Amino acid sequence: MTVKYTDIDYVVFTDAARYITQGQSPYLRETYRYTPLLAILLTPNIYLFSSFGKCLFAAADLLVGYLIHRILLLRGMPSKRALYFDALWLLNPMVANISTRGNAESLLGAMVLGTLYTMLQKRQYFYSACALFGLSVHFKIYPIIYAVPLLILLDQHDTVPLPTIMQTYQVIRNRWMYSLDNQNAVQRSIKNTLSFLSPIRILFGVVSAAVFFILTGLMYQRYGHPFLEHTYLYHVTREDHRHNFSIWFYPLYLGMDHRSPWMGLLAFVPQLALVIAIGITFGKDVFFACFLQTFLFVTYNKVITSQYFMWYICLFPLILPSTKIQMKWKGVLLLAGWVVGQAVWLNYAYQLEFLAQHTFFQLWLSGTLFFMINTWVMVELIKNHQYETVFNSNDKIRWVWGMGDPGSKRS
Repeated sequence: MTVKYTDIDYVVFTDAARYITQGQSPYLRETYRYTPLLAILLTPNIYLFSSFGKCLFAAADLLVGYLIHRILLLRGMPSKRALYFDALWLLNPMVANISTRGNAESLLGAMVLGTLYTMLQKRQYFYSACALFGLSVHFKIYPIIYAVPLLILLDQHDTVPLPTIMQTYQVIRNRWMYSLDNQNAVQRSIKNTLSFLSPIRILFGVVSAAVFFILTGLMYQRYGHPFLEHTYLYHVTREDHRHNFSIWFYPLYLGMDHRSPWMGLLAFVPQLALVIAIGITFGKDVFFACFLQTFLFVTYNKVITSQYFMWYICLFPLILPSTKIQMKWKGVLLLAGWVVGQAVWLNYAYQLEFLAQHTFFQLWLSGTLFFMINTWVMVELIKNHQYETVFNSNDKIRWVWGMGDPGSKRS
């Protein structure tokens, strides 16, 4: 059986784009589960040439590589050394394969990296960071998990200029906090809450939410309930009993005739709790927090496919310089375990897909092995990570990986 190089998702994207060019809803294309913005972006597939989207996704790969390089430089790494970490993304065959087959994950990676990059330079690009975050959550709902570390990152030392209304709120908030008694448990709790609800955090939340709701409102006005159903609600309630890397696929497969809401809840609760805990614990080291959150979110998800790995691979070069893991030994062992775990699963998936052998149980065992390997990788990364806050007490970016190139100035 011949396997086509182009991903089936790309065919779906192109069909949805064709409906857009005809003035119709992209959701007329069965299995289109994305924002209409993606179909609109890919209308040149119809007007110009059919591989436009693949070129766009490859360009997004290059943009992600550029953003990785810029972030490393902002944190003090010399340009020549930063190139080695860029290569982990730009020369990664998995990344190149997924994008050139026609998967759009690199677009989202560019939005997430763009959010983090502009957040590093928040005095100049604060509103750009808010807009990019709102756009990324609209594009695909999972980046909402980054709200926790991003809010933790913004604190009382922030020097971002505030609009008049936020300055007024700051004066009133400070008066309230000053009047509260630390000895009283209730008042102390209120004071801690007010301390967290700083003007800059509220401003970030309001602007990001405004961008998200404006885009979502426009799409809803144009495409109605099918937009909400296919873009957001489907992914929240999705239970895929087809074979995938998730440890949940086999229980869902066995129970597909007797669906229980408790199964979805059982999968979601630990995932959500751990993601929030990671965001709170490592929020000041925002790159490590976002990487761990994404890695954990994917590992515990009810559905896992290879393109989901792109979500955290783009963040990996930003945390690798801070690890104390010996790359020649344990690093190679961890990478080999991660690759072998996938290879074992893919072997049984091939037997199921192309040889028509009943390997569902073996696939589940392989998925369980991969889950255990991912857990081992996470534990080792946490144990060996050198925690580095992004900003100092003067709200300047800390140079943690060197003194930069000659003539470099700290932002």
